[in-house]
Amino acid sequence: MQVALRRKMRDASTRRHGDTENELAMDAAGSGYDGPLTLRESGQLAVPVIGLALLVSGCKPPEQPAVLSIVGAVLIDGTGGPPISDSVVTIENGRIRAVGARASLLVPPEAEKIDGAGKFVTAAPINVLHRGAGAGGPGYTVVRPGDPNSVLDQARRDRTPLFGDIFSLRDARTMVDRGVTGFLHMIRDTEAIDPAFIARLRDLRIEFVPMLAEERDPARLAIAKRNTKLLADGGVLIAVGSTGDMQREMDLLVEATLSPADVLVAATRNGATALHEIDQAGTIEPGKRADLLVLSANPAEDVRNLQKIDRTMRDGQWR
Repeated sequence: MQVALRRKMRDASTRRHGDTENELAMDAAGSGYDGPLTLRESGQLAVPVIGLALLVSGCKPPEQPAVLSIVGAVLIDGTGGPPISDSVVTIENGRIRAVGARASLLVPPEAEKIDGAGKFVTAAPINVLHRGAGAGGPGYTVVRPGDPNSVLDQARRDRTPLFGDIFSLRDARTMVDRGVTGFLHMIRDTEAIDPAFIARLRDLRIEFVPMLAEERDPARLAIAKRNTKLLADGGVLIAVGSTGDMQREMDLLVEATLSPADVLVAATRNGATALHEIDQAGTIEPGKRADLLVLSANPAEDVRNLQKIDRTMRDGQWR
């Protein structure tokens, strides 16, 4: 009797196992999912078979070390200063811990060392128009001539960047008087910009995001390019923003005769400044988020070298 009982229990177990396999096969076939098969228990989360095997075996995916140093690269930190050859950039827990020349800065003994020889390290470019405050919407407010003061007042209460979307010199003058912190688009109706107005823009640290790639009229684009150079030469900060190809926008800034090094600053430090994030991002300096690129060519010589990416880091994690 005991033998028969054990046989029945074994057969029932086999039937349950077979039923489970059939149900899994039907679930997989009906879901359109072609990834790893998953096991589901009532009241529990699905666990991939591969993940389950790792859990059972006690294996864990490799974790990035808390401290790492990029050693030997040319550092272009985004501040506009000269590059640092044979540099050390140390990152700890997602933040820049230390930056300097290897001759004067020790590599921490606990750090994982990344060989940067022959590479260039720069802050990750910031597209002003694509940076937001999260699910609640963009981290800035855009106003246009004619918008009521209530829109501007709310932005000031929220302490968000306030960008005026303009076309003409008159628009720019009006929006400065209304307290904007920056402009989207460039002045495109005239090149007769009063030097005193340029000095006022500089002193108020009002930034321009020229959005040259958005202008389809060749004559207006030519004016916008010349005014971009005029304002930049007058000390007005230029940042980079595009609703499309950011590289195209940077190429147009070079066509406007800004140097590649100046365009790089516009795409890093000035973008962070425009978004009121300069204390957290935009340059490779101690205490800031570790958002950087490791490149195989020098972007300060040609901004298109920003496309020659060897590695990307965001918040201290390689991507």
